[in-house]
Amino acid sequence: MTLLEIKNHVMFQTNNDEDDIEDYIPFISEYINDGYDRLVKAYDKQHVMTPNENYPPLTEDEDVPLTPEWTHRYLADWASWLIYRNGNPQKQQRGMAFREAFLDCLARIQAEGGKYGETVGLSKNFYNIPK
Repeated sequence: MTLLEIKNHVMFQTNNDEDDIEDYIPFISEYINDGYDRLVKAYDKQHVMTPNENYPPLTEDEDVPLTPEWTHRYLADWASWLIYRNGNPQKQQRGMAFREAFLDCLARIQAEGGKYGETVGLSKNFYNIPK
């Protein structure tokens, strides 16, 4: 998916018209890039927001995330969650499904070992297990 397609998917998921995307432009790209940074961190243990030639932030509408294709739609889920999280309790509840979907994506990436197929021990993923 391109950045524009991801933005349009966010608008659809949040029940907004694609024509209203200009109202959301100041923060929608930031929300998508925040999700992209989290995906890249799980996938390749790098950050997007720091100067990085391997994974630059998504800026132009034709930009395509450099993570596997199946992860791209989850960027829209993360941005949808960030839009809903500051709303009333009903909107926050609606947004939780998008948040959980994104977190499931991160868990799948980590379970598959990311870019290099390196799985980690379970104790590193569960914080409440006594050592």
